[in-house]
Amino acid sequence: MTLRITRTVLALALATPGLAGCGGGSHDSATTASSTTSMGSTPGTSRGAGSMAGMNMGAMDGDGTSATVSGYSLVKVTNPAKAGKAGQISFVIDGPSGKPQTDFTLQQTKLLHLYVVRNDLTGFQHIHPNLDVKTGLWTVPVTFAKPGPYRMVIEFEALTADGTFDDRILGTNFTVGGAKYVPAPYTPVTGKTSVDGYDVSLDETSTINGPPLHLNITKGGVPVTDLQPYLESFAHVTGFREGDLKAVHVHPTEGPKKGDLSARGGPLLTLASVFTAVGKYRMFIEFQDAGQVHLTSLDVQVS
Repeated sequence: MTLRITRTVLALALATPGLAGCGGGSHDSATTASSTTSMGSTPGTSRGAGSMAGMNMGAMDGDGTSATVSGYSLVKVTNPAKAGKAGQISFVIDGPSGKPQTDFTLQQTKLLHLYVVRNDLTGFQHIHPNLDVKTGLWTVPVTFAKPGPYRMVIEFEALTADGTFDDRILGTNFTVGGAKYVPAPYTPVTGKTSVDGYDVSLDETSTINGPPLHLNITKGGVPVTDLQPYLESFAHVTGFREGDLKAVHVHPTEGPKKGDLSARGGPLLTLASVFTAVGKYRMFIEFQDAGQVHLTSLDVQVS
């Protein structure tokens, strides 16, 4: 992906300690020079400095429960018609002017992060759409294994005319057709789970503005100390509250220096409490080891 630096944006030093959201951290001021950006391509020149730790979704405006937040609106949403068939999600972000927003900063190597989960807290996906800067249309191929109602949440940093940026989290619902929707019963899995031979543990409870959570990763009883940076973090933890699907997205305090692909982390990672409401949250945990990204989930009761 070829990126053209359009203006200088100073990286903000956030006061919130602990974990980070995909936004709110080190920022790259960039826009595309071609009509379409490929989000899987190499990002543009980095202007941020230091570790990607110390940021959180709470520093951004919105929690994924509204399609319109502080001047920005998620509109013209399309989604695959049926489960089991390849399709795409597409959408436009209207800015404060009422026109499609086409200028964004890079956050953790991507212009936008899209999270999707079914209403029964299954089927989670974390994907990165392509932007057509001529029209403001975002698109990404996707297939859903099961039919039913879903929530999509987008996280982005829009560049403004004065060279600053607006952090926003927007969300909306859509339905994937197919067989009758049969929600999976909500059965919390707390404390510890396993995926691909790894054992992953997370504190079972948390409180609003409380002490940090602890994430620990082992394999065969041996601590995993060679976690690799994935999107500039040693882990991405995306949570949705049972019921209204209020979203949180956090990263460990421990993190690689920006752009340091040789950095290694683990086994113990510290996650700040970024919850703003009580309830049961399903936390989807992504981490990378030996070049492979792994995904699992654990539930946290917030009081």
